[in-house]
Amino acid sequence: MKTINWSGYRWITQERWGQVHKDKSWCWYDEERVKVDSNKYLHLETLKNPTKIGEFTPEYGVGLVSSVRDFSYGHFEIEAKLPTGKKLWPAFWMWSPSSDSWPPEIDIFEGYTDNRTGYLKFNRFNPLGWWNVPTNIWTHNNDKGKAVNLKPRTGYCGFDNPATNFIKYSCLWTKDILEIKHNGHIVRKVTDSKVLKHFEGKKMNVIINNHFQPNPPKGNNHSDFVVKYFKYEKA
Repeated sequence: MKTINWSGYRWITQERWGQVHKDKSWCWYDEERVKVDSNKYLHLETLKNPTKIGEFTPEYGVGLVSSVRDFSYGHFEIEAKLPTGKKLWPAFWMWSPSSDSWPPEIDIFEGYTDNRTGYLKFNRFNPLGWWNVPTNIWTHNNDKGKAVNLKPRTGYCGFDNPATNFIKYSCLWTKDILEIKHNGHIVRKVTDSKVLKHFEGKKMNVIINNHFQPNPPKGNNHSDFVVKYFKYEKA
């Protein structure tokens, strides 16, 4: 398992549980798609690279970094330029691998391009809905024992295209609040104690990754998700 040093932390270049997810078997986590340049920017790529891994032969290699250490309450931030390409799925998120099961999970953003390679998703009823970079929070439904996604919230980058501009994405997580900002604008704020209790006492693993949505278009499909830095401040 390869590790890298970046932004003051150590990262592995695959998920803790392996190189391919059985429910997302069209991609595998390829260490060669993870690079750090001379400016110390992280590059997470996608590239056609079929590889046999156990019972699967995923067609595309994708870049992912997963923090070696786990984090508790604090402020988490990256500044990033999203990749360009069809049906991409870059993300900055956290989950609790030390828990008995998934969730909980905090998706600070998940980006989705369309078949025209863009993130634009205009919603005339919501001026914040220009960009398809929503945030999600997953918890348990105590009554049914199933994972529940709180209603997704649209991301906000103003007039700045997140694929051509570096945007700051951040999350403040404490016992009393979950607050997610895109470009300094609050896109989600959770203070409901019934929700926050699912995260109380948890240790969260930080993941930044490039990926494809299901049924990616055929072709080489090279893309580059560029991240300037990762910052964490304990709260």
